[in-house]
Amino acid sequence: MSRPCRYCLAAYPILFEHGETSSCEWEHRDEQRVYDLATAMARVFQQRSPTDEQVAWFLDDADAVVDDFDPVPEKWRIRRLPQNSYDEFDCRFRVNDVTYVVQPGCKSKELPVRLSVLRGWQREADEAARARAVAG
Repeated sequence: MSRPCRYCLAAYPILFEHGETSSCEWEHRDEQRVYDLATAMARVFQQRSPTDEQVAWFLDDADAVVDDFDPVPEKWRIRRLPQNSYDEFDCRFRVNDVTYVVQPGCKSKELPVRLSVLRGWQREADEAARARAVAG
């Protein structure tokens, strides 16, 4: 594909009126697997036949997740997981049987992270806090 991609052009046309391409380059990689995963995400979180603009909304999410799958699967299977009033995440979903979460973002958009990775980070932070408490 070329930069800016058709998805970024559809979502943010004003950014590219004067030939600017860097916004698209910062947003996501120009790889078919990223576009395919973003399209699959938009089908689940937006509508069955998403517009190019709707696909663009998921490009950075897809870019954050796609490297977890090597080799790239023949088909992306996305499933939204239910939320409850006590849920600690803004969103929970599965990509090809791997659970991802999106943490609440205050003023910035949070990207999805593998739940197992997040729990590992939390354990490490807890262990470091315990070590500081014992040392202090």
